[in-house]
Amino acid sequence: MLALFFMALLIIAPTVFIYFLLIKTMDRYEPEPWWLLTVMFFWGALGATFFAIIGNEVGQWGIGSALSLGEKDPLLSATTASFVAPLVEESTKGLGLLVLWALSALWLKKLDGPMDGAIYGGVVGLGFTLTEDVLYVSNAGAANGGVGFVALFVLRTVMAGLGHASFTAMTGLGIGIAVDTRSGFMKVFAPFSGWCAAVALHFLHNLLASFLLADGTGLILKLVLFWTFDLLFFVLLFILALRDRAIVLRGLIGEVGRLLHPKELQRTTSLWMLVPLANELALFSSTKGYFKARDKQLKLVQLAFLKRRRERGEQGRDIDGEERGLRQRVEQHNAAEVFIGAR
Repeated sequence: MLALFFMALLIIAPTVFIYFLLIKTMDRYEPEPWWLLTVMFFWGALGATFFAIIGNEVGQWGIGSALSLGEKDPLLSATTASFVAPLVEESTKGLGLLVLWALSALWLKKLDGPMDGAIYGGVVGLGFTLTEDVLYVSNAGAANGGVGFVALFVLRTVMAGLGHASFTAMTGLGIGIAVDTRSGFMKVFAPFSGWCAAVALHFLHNLLASFLLADGTGLILKLVLFWTFDLLFFVLLFILALRDRAIVLRGLIGEVGRLLHPKELQRTTSLWMLVPLANELALFSSTKGYFKARDKQLKLVQLAFLKRRRERGEQGRDIDGEERGLRQRVEQHNAAEVFIGAR
């Protein structure tokens, strides 16, 4: 069994990492730090999964006792998957996002709005997917041999591997909206609504798998439905990227002629920024090299988002010092004749 576990991990982890890169690539303007994305991924893979297992077991015991169902009864398993798992799993995954929200408000300053929330939620979901799929696929291998192992890997990880990411992204989106508003009502309503949306999507998925499509005849319908949700998830990320672009444009347009050249503003806010590798290729033509040009660009983008934080009411010595540091860094690049892209 241990060998099957590591074999499942060996083939599932690279697939999940590809999904991870796809999600991260959508965050074009202020990419979240790798270290924090990794922490959130492992919260999903270890912390959220651990507490979800306990919660699901307690819920299954409660349903079994209330309905007088035996531990091996298929109805008990299906009922738990449909009515307990969505509530428990989206809550344990969402707990990590709530902690991130609190830490960001107090110290990290890494959760700036809806895009960040959706990205972190998607990454937490991918971590959960990794552990859950490894357990399911290795158990399928133990019960049904190589055919069961491969079939479940293809069905769960390859064809439906973005499910948890798209569910938990809704909770993250709600938290991101709460971060970006001054309304006390929205700071409560948006995260709760996001969590409700995550639970509803998860419930629909598990209900289809456990009851309505249990005979397998509706498998294609189920996959098409949730591929549509996956597509809408990436459409959402694209729309949020356009929103980030607008924030950057609004925050930097007043700095033209002071901190940056009009061409640098145009390149930093061009729609080409939303095309993977387009910005990187443009920066390779910078006279002082890619890394210095990219650092200047990132500092300017961070300045734009810092201005957005001021619009939300943030003030004090910390944000003043952060702004001074960003401006000084850009001015140092300007003194060294660092230019974003070709002149």
